[in-house]
Amino acid sequence: MTRAELDAALARLGLDVPEKERDDILTAVPLYEEMARLIKTPRWVGAEPAHTVAFPPKSRGNSDGR
Repeated sequence: MTRAELDAALARLGLDVPEKERDDILTAVPLYEEMARLIKTPRWVGAEPAHTVAFPPKSRGNSDGR
């Protein structure tokens, strides 16, 4: 992102951001773009245990708690 693009985006949003903070934003932009790239990388969903569906075993009582 260029300084002109940042200035245009902030103007569209109606935000008044000080120059120092604009410099900080521009410094951080490549980090955010890299994070977004990594998140969008397609992966096999079975690659992570969090995607495994497992239900606890049924209890011996009734489902209404009796």
